[in-house]
Amino acid sequence: MHHYCMPYTRQKYILVGLVDGPTGCDREIRDSADDADDTGGSMTSRRPASTIPGWYWLAYLTGGFGLAFNVMMTFLLPLRANDLGIDIAVIGLLLGVKGAVEAVVSVQVGGVVDRIGPRRAFIIGTAGCTLLVALYALATTLLALVLLQLAVGVLRPMAWVGSQSFVAGLREGADQARDTGRLSLFATGSQVVGPLLVGFAAQIGDTGSAFYALAAYCATFTVIGLLVPKGSDAGSRQATKRRGLVSGLRLLSIRGIRVVMLLTFARLWITTAFGAFFPLLLVTGGTSEGSAATVVASTAIVATMLSPTTGRLAERLRVDTLAAIALSFGALGLIVAPLFDSFPAAYVVAFLVGIGNGISLPTLLVLVSRAVSPDKRGLALGLRAGFNQLAAALAPILVAAVSAATAATTGFVLAGGVAAGLIGTAAVTSRRGPQEESRQQPE
Repeated sequence: MHHYCMPYTRQKYILVGLVDGPTGCDREIRDSADDADDTGGSMTSRRPASTIPGWYWLAYLTGGFGLAFNVMMTFLLPLRANDLGIDIAVIGLLLGVKGAVEAVVSVQVGGVVDRIGPRRAFIIGTAGCTLLVALYALATTLLALVLLQLAVGVLRPMAWVGSQSFVAGLREGADQARDTGRLSLFATGSQVVGPLLVGFAAQIGDTGSAFYALAAYCATFTVIGLLVPKGSDAGSRQATKRRGLVSGLRLLSIRGIRVVMLLTFARLWITTAFGAFFPLLLVTGGTSEGSAATVVASTAIVATMLSPTTGRLAERLRVDTLAAIALSFGALGLIVAPLFDSFPAAYVVAFLVGIGNGISLPTLLVLVSRAVSPDKRGLALGLRAGFNQLAAALAPILVAAVSAATAATTGFVLAGGVAAGLIGTAAVTSRRGPQEESRQQPE
């Protein structure tokens, strides 16, 4: 691949192309850059923000696929299954199939992303999802839906990990936080637009034909991936075929990766507990379903508004501290949720959770990139995706069990307490030593 270095004042360099492995340009950046320390420190910039090529915005736009796809599928698949006469309990298992597959294969998928390059992985993932989603419209049996869920569980994380790895590798220092903040902007904003797209498609036609609208959404991102310059897509010669689950788990020996996984688990724990149980709390308390839906949507709106501020905030605070503070707002939101269980007071909880969602995603991507070498970035992001799915699976089971045995209030307090404990553990861990792997560390 080609690496492009653009000079700026004080004889330092910034990377404009995607770094897939250590290069002379990359080493010069590491030797000379003073934007950040090696232990999660703040990224105080001593220079104005660099001008970026126009195609960077295509890279940021790829963030609009992964999370929105999940939201649209979670919205549409139960409706389609219900139309086909599938029992509600089986629908729950059907939804869980994809999440289980993602939890198992995400690390291996990350290794594939490192090997073939993030741009290529994104194109393969979105193109595969386009075809599979179109087949959902034709599927009329439970077996067919299960098989499609299994396949999507492999391809969706390939696109999402590819997108994150691509953007996280564009630049370094404070610019990296700006890049991931823009990625997060599209990732969260699309979660507002996506459900409206498939919802109105189902209203105009039916739940089956609505999958064609989702397929068109996927195809749009395949085109976006193809428009990104080919020179930015290259696998790493150091990313061998041996990299899989064991290689991913070995990354947990790096302190910075452990911090990321703790905060990642907390992030999805908060999001899942809020999304699964707070609307239910509102509706059972007399709030209409429509009003409850606006509360959930407002969380994504708050996150979308805050994501672009991450770069500026990262110039003033340590990145790990910024992530922990943001997620602490989300944990607080769960703890106080029973106090705001009416409309419109419920927007207070949505605001607190939205703060955590909007700022934590870009900061976690920065922390991953700083903890490992570029040729292991996809592997680390795959590991993070696996922790995401684990949290998303455990949160509803445990919180529901506690709520059923005691009261909904107890369930929310427990959920917030668990999240706070994870955040606190991550904060303590991050202070105990260097968070980067040794660049000479053997595979």
